[in-house]
Amino acid sequence: MFQITDALSGKWHLLAFAACCSAWSFSSGSFRFFPILIVFAYLLYLLIKNEWVLAAAIFSILLLVAADWLLIQEHGTILRGGQARFAGEIIDLPIIDGNQATFTLRTQRGEPIRVVERIASASVKSKLSTQLVPGLICSVQGTLEKPPLPGNFYAFNYRDYLKQHHVYWQMKTGDEPIRYGLDETLSSRLKRFRQQEVQFVHARFSPESAEMIASLVFGDDQLMDPELSSAYQYFGLVHLLVVSGMHIAVIFGTLFFLLRRIGFVREYTTLLFLVLIPIYVLLTGGEASIVRSGLTACFILLASLSRGHPVRASDVLSLTCLIMVVWDPKVISDLGFQLSFIVTFTLIVAGPGLLAKYKATGVRLFALAITSELAVFPIVIGHFYRLSLMSSFLSIFYVPYLSYIILPMSSLAYLISRLFPGCAAISSYLLDACLDMPQKLLLFLYRHPEAQLNYGAMTGWLLFFSFVVISASFCLWERTKGLKSLIILCTPLFVIYAAVRISDAIDPTGAVTFINVGQGDSILVQLPHRQGNLLIDTGGTLPYREPRWMQRRKPYEVGRATLLPELRALRVDSLDALVLTHRDYDHIGAFATLIGQIKIKKIIISQYFDPRTSDKRLFEKAVTDGASLSSMQAGDTLHLGNTAFHVISPLARAPDSNDNSLVIRTRLGGISWLFTGDLSVTGEQAIMNRQMQVKADILKLGHHGSRSATSEEWLTHVRPIIGIVSCGKNNRYGHPHPDVLARLASHGIHVMRTDRSGDLRFEFRGRRLTHVRTAE
Repeated sequence: MFQITDALSGKWHLLAFAACCSAWSFSSGSFRFFPILIVFAYLLYLLIKNEWVLAAAIFSILLLVAADWLLIQEHGTILRGGQARFAGEIIDLPIIDGNQATFTLRTQRGEPIRVVERIASASVKSKLSTQLVPGLICSVQGTLEKPPLPGNFYAFNYRDYLKQHHVYWQMKTGDEPIRYGLDETLSSRLKRFRQQEVQFVHARFSPESAEMIASLVFGDDQLMDPELSSAYQYFGLVHLLVVSGMHIAVIFGTLFFLLRRIGFVREYTTLLFLVLIPIYVLLTGGEASIVRSGLTACFILLASLSRGHPVRASDVLSLTCLIMVVWDPKVISDLGFQLSFIVTFTLIVAGPGLLAKYKATGVRLFALAITSELAVFPIVIGHFYRLSLMSSFLSIFYVPYLSYIILPMSSLAYLISRLFPGCAAISSYLLDACLDMPQKLLLFLYRHPEAQLNYGAMTGWLLFFSFVVISASFCLWERTKGLKSLIILCTPLFVIYAAVRISDAIDPTGAVTFINVGQGDSILVQLPHRQGNLLIDTGGTLPYREPRWMQRRKPYEVGRATLLPELRALRVDSLDALVLTHRDYDHIGAFATLIGQIKIKKIIISQYFDPRTSDKRLFEKAVTDGASLSSMQAGDTLHLGNTAFHVISPLARAPDSNDNSLVIRTRLGGISWLFTGDLSVTGEQAIMNRQMQVKADILKLGHHGSRSATSEEWLTHVRPIIGIVSCGKNNRYGHPHPDVLARLASHGIHVMRTDRSGDLRFEFRGRRLTHVRTAE
């Protein structure tokens, strides 16, 4: 029987908050000690007020979470790297994408590892698609290593992500698992059933309908169109594609109504749901948001059986949070956990006031959306950096449409196709018709992101300022009515954005960042006080022809995966100039990704760029979007703010396109810089023959440290202190070449490499270099 003690009734949120603070203080998150200081200050206040029961409960929770973390979490791995063979059980849904299969194997020692298998052939892929299932008991052999660290300042940290899920090692293998049998526990059976049904859906329905049914009914978005998924995420609608409280409410609410209509007793229906809801949680993947929804629903159902003992919704949600954190403190770092609880708690607290203050349904939905955005603002901006002004307006339509039309239609389409397989085509057609226009609209708005605010990676004081502004707006909102109250709700978004821009304008710090784009070049120059942004090259993922079976659903593209997030995090909304040194794909391949996403004012190319037809189309598209296109050669100068960028090459067309690279020299932070593109020894000699000023303190080596560049004579003329090598980790070309490294060492030049250190960022103020930072 569910019963909340009178002593803690209405106060469970304090215990949940204490548990979260304790877990956060042991995590690697930012400001991790600040929350625990607040809790201890509150404990002191309770002791002064003689609130002994609450103080003891909070202190006990702090000790419980701390003990869990220190005694269990900190000693999470017993394995060692190197060649190894492990037997165990697959505990998640294997992912087969192109020529790669990934799954989590719980070893016989009880520790899970992430297995990444390179598939040798199409026939092997076909076999694995049927043999790799949850609950498979097998053995794998390969190289055990730590998951990679991010090579960029603002990149997704895959190692931390796996660590949050208690996975500390990754095994790379090219061998197929040796199969022994299947685990027949209920959990494994449910996971296999989920995998089979997702495969059934994708086999019977159109891609558009299948991805929606798989996501809404089974919580599987692996095959969701990457761009469409990004669009839902960008507009703050991605929660609609994740199985959560709304899904439980719609599905089990409908089922409750039907069972009551056919005569089921209320108590028996409740008991049935107490069995079905946990099964549904397992069936849909068991992510943090669905676990939260399932536990909350079960507690409410238990409370309904205990008539005469009403419970607060906030207490039920807080108890759910408390249980999840005590069970696994690392869940505090899960984004779904954070968003799910904060939004739900905010709606519980603010919902009644919103409903009382606004009568029109559209206004209520808009106010709910704005309130939710404000509540999770620091978390969302911390992960995605920008906010669309269209989000709240779109939610007025998309939230009820997907929740009350598409979700029931998807569930019915799946059930009908299972009962009457021949009807799958009709169901798919109807669902496609309902999805077509809304998703096309979403994609159109996503591809034209004009109405957005880019807050970038906010500093600590800006995050604190945002918290104060949002809290103040909520306080003012409670005291106002009508249109004025809506304006007050919207105001914080613009006040915080103005503060961010003012802080940039008064910041005297400039920076030169050598962005780790793998095997390629991309250099961002940010002038002090936001006088200008210059990007030299974009990097690019070299295209390779692969058989169809090897192609990934979402191939890695450096512009989308690395360059755009980096620019957004640095609040680079526009580029005053984009210099494309020459036409090699590893220097300009990501240019296509920037068009339409970042405003480009001026594009500068070499007079001897010789664009291909595809390059010309991209230039035309950029010019249509407002960019100007101009060419430069030796002797020309680009002026941005108070800084001059001098072009010292090329002067004439060279036989090798690498020697047609724009070579730029400038002074920033009191030191000289030389950016050389893919300049070879021949190009270096041509510059030296003209007796041009090439002395530089920091030299970006030509052609990624290739043996064909960076001659002995060139180093003697330039006399750099630091040599920068921009190249990919374990690249197939062997860059940088050992001979080049030897020459640099003989000249006493300090070498910094993006393949080893990730992003390289040089910060300066006035005529002084202040900091040198690396991503790894």
